[in-house]
Amino acid sequence: MPVLKAAFLAFAVCAALSLAQTETNLALKKPATSSTPCNEDEIAAHAFNGSVDGGTGDKWCSLESTKWLQVDLGTNFKVNRFVVKHAGAGGETSDWNTRAFKIHVSTDGRKFTNIVTVTDNTNDVSTHKVEPVVARYVQLEVTVPTQDGDAAARIYEFEVYGEAAPGK
Repeated sequence: MPVLKAAFLAFAVCAALSLAQTETNLALKKPATSSTPCNEDEIAAHAFNGSVDGGTGDKWCSLESTKWLQVDLGTNFKVNRFVVKHAGAGGETSDWNTRAFKIHVSTDGRKFTNIVTVTDNTNDVSTHKVEPVVARYVQLEVTVPTQDGDAAARIYEFEVYGEAAPGK
């Protein structure tokens, strides 16, 4: 009997890992908007292109006083996890990792609800799991752009995960 339990446990772990690896980034290559970028090469679309290895131009950057990045998923999804790849993930100094930010969701692109608040991030990559919530639009609002006082927000990738919303 213990061998059977061990075999079942091993199967369950492998199945869970397989499912985790097949999740789709719902924001990948979807339409994106943002506060004014640092320059014409560091646009919102770069945060949703699936890459962090294209050099320092492969990111979204903004120096605006209000820094935000938004993606339109195209239809409603039940979102449950977000991955933010900060400056260090793209090869820049980790001193430029986003220190504080919020993630907001909306079904109409006008009325947003805050579902994640981070005040002390230092990681190159941060993952944020939430209870599933229906959303079409997802917005990242940067409140403190770096660890060292630099004014520029730098996001190399902003990923959104979830599943089809009911009725889809």
